[in-house]
Amino acid sequence: MGANFPSPFRTAKNSRMAMAERSAVSDLSDAQKGVIFLLIAHLIWGAMAYYIKLLDHVSPVEIAVHRGLWSLPFAAAMLLVLGNFGEAMAALRSPRTFALLAFCSALIVFNWGFYVWSIQVGRTAEAALGYYVNPLMNVLVGYVFLHERFTRIQAVALVIVSIAVVIQTIAVGAFPWLGLSLAATFCLYGYIRKQVPVTSVASFFIEILILRPFALIYLGWTMSRGSTVFLANAQDTLLLMGLGLFTAATLMLFGAAVKRVRYSTVGLLQYISPSIVFLIAVFAFREPMNELRWLSFVLIWLGLAVFSYAAVREDRSRRALQNSASAAGI
Repeated sequence: MGANFPSPFRTAKNSRMAMAERSAVSDLSDAQKGVIFLLIAHLIWGAMAYYIKLLDHVSPVEIAVHRGLWSLPFAAAMLLVLGNFGEAMAALRSPRTFALLAFCSALIVFNWGFYVWSIQVGRTAEAALGYYVNPLMNVLVGYVFLHERFTRIQAVALVIVSIAVVIQTIAVGAFPWLGLSLAATFCLYGYIRKQVPVTSVASFFIEILILRPFALIYLGWTMSRGSTVFLANAQDTLLLMGLGLFTAATLMLFGAAVKRVRYSTVGLLQYISPSIVFLIAVFAFREPMNELRWLSFVLIWLGLAVFSYAAVREDRSRRALQNSASAAGI
């Protein structure tokens, strides 16, 4: 039998389908792209709890250091590919921008270190609580400082989620300082990033660049004392380097999303990653679970469902108004 050459009709059909798919992606609004970026980022963030558990024999400080060190090459590569190198250099010459991003660097290292420590000591569920509280803090910041408002249905969703967070706090049985620390630092990080007039890739590159000298000093000190696992064996070395890839990807996606969507939307979508972390804590790490924690988990997803319904309805109304305005020639 002869060779099976592709039919020109099939090839043309495949080309039209590919063009239609590209067109559909290009037709997405900035807000829709922002939501997609957030979803991908939170799926990775949630799954990283299991990844970090593989390094539970490594110091949280060393893990945080390597997250920063190995994020830099990926961030630099993205900077060159996207042509934002000049923007990053200009931002470095601005004292105000440099100071804000230096503060962001300190916040994110603090957040990384405490999150890793919580997983290593069996307090992953409490860390998840912190990331449940974080979106509520974002909503409050959006309302107070960015003048964002909500519909009644969205307000109902916030009340439901607030009740869930209170129940989760009661279930822990103690003041959740760890969770609140994680929530506050990441909320402040997101808010400052939203105020910096620099693209997400450039700002993330600068944040990591600022961290690099301190990270290299720490790494050199631990290697001189023989207390580092880096280069001690292939598995740990590759896992530490891999953290850079995942960290760079998620934070750049988060930074890009924050520029495109309402800050309150950023807050409410952030329930995705702590939900994944919570499930990993219960079913993979076998951390203690009780009825109150399950109740809070159910209420959180109920609140998300209510908010999603409100968001879809609001989007349809806005599109209908835009179409009416276009039809009227306005």
